[in-house]
This record gives sequence, C-alpha cells and structure tokens, in this order.
Amino acid sequence: MKSLSRQQLDSLLQVARKHSEADYAAMLIGFNHALRVSEILALSHENVQDGHLCVQRLKGSNKTTQPLLASEKAIVETLAAKGGRFFSICRKTLWMHMKAYAAEAGIPEFLAHPHVLKHTSGRLGFKGGMSIPDLVSYLGHKNPANSLIYAQSEESEAAKAFAAAVGQINYS
Repeated sequence: MKSLSRQQLDSLLQVARKHSEADYAAMLIGFNHALRVSEILALSHENVQDGHLCVQRLKGSNKTTQPLLASEKAIVETLAAKGGRFFSICRKTLWMHMKAYAAEAGIPEFLAHPHVLKHTSGRLGFKGGMSIPDLVSYLGHKNPANSLIYAQSEESEAAKAFAAAVGQINYS
C-alpha cells in the first residue's frame, strides 16, 4: 500500500490549486472523504445533506455519511448550489492532471494517481490515531480486514524502526 506523506499531499494540493480550482476541489474532497476516483467524479448536489457528504461507496462497500470538514465546507456548498455533478471531467483527465501536478510537486511517479488519495486518507488517519474500527467506518469497508492495510508500515518506516531497535544509525 503506497500513500503520500502529509507534506507530499499538501504540495500536491498546492500545485493543483495553482492550476485548477476544480482539480484542487476534486483532490481535496477525495482525500478528506477517502473516495475512489469514480466516487469523486460522480458527486453531485444530491450527495450534500445538512452539512454532510453522503456517498454510496463502490466495489461493494458501505454508504458513508461524513460531516464536511472546515477545509472544504465552502467549496462543497458552492459546488452543490450550482446543481448537477460537481466535476465535468472524466477519470482519465483527472488521472493525467494529477500525474502532472505530482511531477511538479516532486512526488514520485508511482504515487501519481488518484487512488493514492484514498490510501493517504487511511494511512494518515491511522498514523494520526484512528482505530481500525474507526477506519472501517470512515472508509466504508464492509470487511474490517480491508482496513488493516493502513496499519502496515511502509518499507522506509520499517527500516528506520529496525535501525532504531538495534541501535544503528539509518543513513538514508
């Protein structure tokens, strides 16, 4: 499971915002609610109810109803007020834009795809103190085992932990 660091995510969002408010909004909402690209692009005014984003997750996952976060509230309410779908691009276009923004932000190419936003939500949520049951609910997983992936260390984290455990300096 590959995810962005908080610094990489912030850089990506900053570059996206510089180029396109719509792409920035799509990526921010995608991260904030751990959405798949198809779920992001299907969002419409109907998904916004009483300050919450309600999404029927794809791939057999559960429906989630999550409060709008301060960082997105005004953006989502503006998009919802227009009516219709929030974003008028296809998944390939968002993928290509994200790839370009990631390159400009200095993010490795293997992390330059929209699904990394969902993985980043899960990983940063877990590292930030969310329990596995909380992740299961927030991510809309039916099977709790699907959320356990976010508890796994990245290779670089494991290497640093090992070096610290055996009292050696990690030079990378």
